[in-house]
Amino acid sequence: MNFADPIILQMLWNRLVFITDQADLALGRTAFSPIVRENHDFVTVLMDADGNALAQCTLAIPVFISTLPMAVKTYFLKAHPPHTLKPGDVLATNNSRIGTGHPPDLVMVTPIFHQGTIVAYAGCIAHLPDVGGRPQSPDSVDVFEEGIRLPILKLFREGVANQDIFDIIASSSRLPEEVLGDINSMVAANDVMRREVLAFLREYELNGLGDLAQAIYTRSESHMRGAIRRLPNGVYSAEMVLDGIDADITLRAAVHVHDDSIHVDYEGTSPQVEYGINVAPHYRIAHSLYALKCLLDPVSPNNEGCARPCTDSAPEGSILNPRATAAGAARNLVGHTIPSLIFRALADVLPELVQADSGGAPIWGINCTGTRQDGTPYSSIQNFHGGQGGRYQLDGNDTLSFPSNCKVTPVEIYERSVPVVIERKELIADSGGPGRFRGGLAQRGVIRNISGAPMNIYLNTEHVRHPCFGLLGGKPGAPGRVELGNTPVPTKGRVILADRQALVIETPGGGGWGEPAERDRSLVERDLHDGLVTQAGARRDYGYG
Repeated sequence: MNFADPIILQMLWNRLVFITDQADLALGRTAFSPIVRENHDFVTVLMDADGNALAQCTLAIPVFISTLPMAVKTYFLKAHPPHTLKPGDVLATNNSRIGTGHPPDLVMVTPIFHQGTIVAYAGCIAHLPDVGGRPQSPDSVDVFEEGIRLPILKLFREGVANQDIFDIIASSSRLPEEVLGDINSMVAANDVMRREVLAFLREYELNGLGDLAQAIYTRSESHMRGAIRRLPNGVYSAEMVLDGIDADITLRAAVHVHDDSIHVDYEGTSPQVEYGINVAPHYRIAHSLYALKCLLDPVSPNNEGCARPCTDSAPEGSILNPRATAAGAARNLVGHTIPSLIFRALADVLPELVQADSGGAPIWGINCTGTRQDGTPYSSIQNFHGGQGGRYQLDGNDTLSFPSNCKVTPVEIYERSVPVVIERKELIADSGGPGRFRGGLAQRGVIRNISGAPMNIYLNTEHVRHPCFGLLGGKPGAPGRVELGNTPVPTKGRVILADRQALVIETPGGGGWGEPAERDRSLVERDLHDGLVTQAGARRDYGYG
C-alpha cells in the first residue's frame, strides 16, 4: 500500500483513531466508578511494536497519552520482553515512577499478536477510585502512604486471570467493587483495540503496522520541526510562584530554541517537599510536550513524531524531578501549571498563540470520604474548575478543565455516590482577570454533609495566595477561597465537616490577556448585561461608567 499518498494516509489515520475511540467507548460505558465513568479520567492509546504512541482516543487526557508510551518503552518492555509474552497476557502497574506520578492511575498494556508476532500494544490508563493508603490528598509524606503499589505484573496469563492479584487489590481498597469493575473495563477496552487492529490488518492486507507508523511519525515530526523553525533561536525564560503548603513553590523554565529542536530546562525550580505535590519525571515531560504541541503545532496528528524534536530536564531532587519514593498523590497541583509557565516564557515571541494562566490549572479535586450509617465506606472526588486564561481575540472560557481535560461528575450522580448535597454551583462575577480579553470566570460551590456523622474532606487546591497571572498587560484573576462556617480553612489536606455543616468552595478566575484599557466597550457592556462583570468591577477594571 502506498503510504506516501496523502489521501490513503489520512484514511488509515482516521481508522486508527476510530479503533482507539471504540476502546474508549467500551471503557467509559462499562466502568463502575464515577471518576472513570462520569469524569472520563482515563485514556486509550494504540502503540506500535516498539511502544511508540501511534494513535489515541479523541477525548484524551494530555498527560496520559504521553506517559503511557514512556512507561511501555522505558519499563514494560524491559520487565517483560516481547519474547516472554503470549497471546492473552495483560500487563499492569500503578507504580508512580513508571506511570503518571500517583498510585490511583493504573497503567495497563496488552500485546497484540498477528501471525505469531507482536505487531502493536493496546494500552489504557484509568484513575481508580481508591487504592488504599491515605485518601487522595497532599497529606502524604512518601509514596508508601499513598496506597498499594503493584510492580509490572501479569494480571492475565494467556487469558487466565491471576486471581491472587485481584484479591490483593480488593483487600487493599475501600471500594473493591468499583475498583475491580474499573479494572475489568480496562481489560475489555484493550481487547476491543486488539480485535479492531486485527480486523484493520485483514481488511487492508497488512502484515503489521511498522511501515504505516513510520509514515505517520515522519509527517508529524516534519510539521513540528517546521513550526519550531519559525521561532527565533534563543532562550526564553519565565517563573511562577505557587501556594505550596508550608511555603511558596517557585517554578522556573528556560525554553531553548535551536533551529528545529526545542528544550525546556527547569533549573532553579524549588526542591522537592515532604508532601504529596511532587511531580514525577514522566508527568513533567508529558505536560512540557502538551504545552509545546498546543503552541506550535495544534493541528497535525498527535503521535510519537510530534515528541521527537522536544526535550526537557529538571534538576534531581527538585519538585519536578524528586526521588523515587517522594509522595505525589496530588502531583497535579504543581504539574498542571507547567503549560502556563511555558506559555509565559514564550509570550513575547508568540503573543497571539499563548493564553494567560488558568484557574483550572490545577484542577480542584474535593475528595469526600467517610463511613455510612451501615458501616460501609464511601469515597469519591468531585472536580471544580476555575476560569480559563484569556487569549488573543477570545475571552477565557468559564470553569474549564485545563490541561486535565476531565469532565465533571453530574451533581445528581455525585450525590448518589457520597452523602452530600451540593447546594450551589454558580459563576462568580468579576472573578475573571481584566484584560483586552478577559479571563474566564470562576465558580462557587457549596457542599453540605448529610451523612449523619462527621465527614473527611480532602482538599486539593491552588492559586489561593497566588492568583492566576495575566499576560501581555493582562491582570490576575480572582484568587480561590475555601470557607467552613464563614471561616477560611487550610486549602490543602483534610478538613472535618460536621453533620449538616457546609463547605464553600470558590475556584480561581483565569488571568487576562492584553491591557484592560484596550478592551472593546461593547464587550464590557455585554459582560454587564450578562452579569459576568458588576458595575463596580467595570469602573475599577475598565474605567467604564
